[in-house]
Amino acid sequence: MDLFRRIGIGIVSMIPAFVLGGLIWDWFGSWLAVLGMVVIVGIFSGSAIAGKFSSKEQQHEGHRA
Repeated sequence: MDLFRRIGIGIVSMIPAFVLGGLIWDWFGSWLAVLGMVVIVGIFSGSAIAGKFSSKEQQHEGHRA
């Protein structure tokens, strides 16, 4: 995957972390719950950046180029 695409995914994945963190804080009022949500979003975005969600066709296209 292109470096700039990985950086873009990382930047865009910060938006749900902020929004969901604020929502969790409003619902529960607990920093521990907010931290848990940030960790979940971080794991998801880390997996997306690592390419674990890309299809086999996309992975093979990258090796051909």
